[in-house]
Amino acid sequence: MKKLVLDASVVLKWFLPDEELGQRALNILDNYVGGELELIEPSILPYEVLNGLLVAERRGRISQKVTNEAFYAFLELGIQFDDTYVDFSEILPFARSSQRSVYDASYMALAKKKDIDFVTADRRLHNAVKGTLERVRWLGNTDTS
Repeated sequence: MKKLVLDASVVLKWFLPDEELGQRALNILDNYVGGELELIEPSILPYEVLNGLLVAERRGRISQKVTNEAFYAFLELGIQFDDTYVDFSEILPFARSSQRSVYDASYMALAKKKDIDFVTADRRLHNAVKGTLERVRWLGNTDTS
């Protein structure tokens, strides 16, 4: 079974219908729910998803009710979380070399540790790490069928 690490930029597209590349992200979700794909995520993902939903709410893109319902739906997906912070010695080099946050680097470190693809919808993140992280994929170029 194929395994992936997705960052919050992909996962949030499941709940924010006005997002670019939303259908590609939903295809990944369908594959996960259908049992064709396993998602392994850093334990920071729920916080990033909840924060992204709150930001969307504050900007008037979604209501409080949608924020709450979306986050509970996310939790019910039963995604496997891995405490990557235990491997902080892997996270710091990624953060330093890519000039990205420790949060972003936690996804990269997990993908490297598990030797699986890391998919992001953040083009700037993808471009910053594509030369150093072999298995990073931008959602726009990823086969999600």
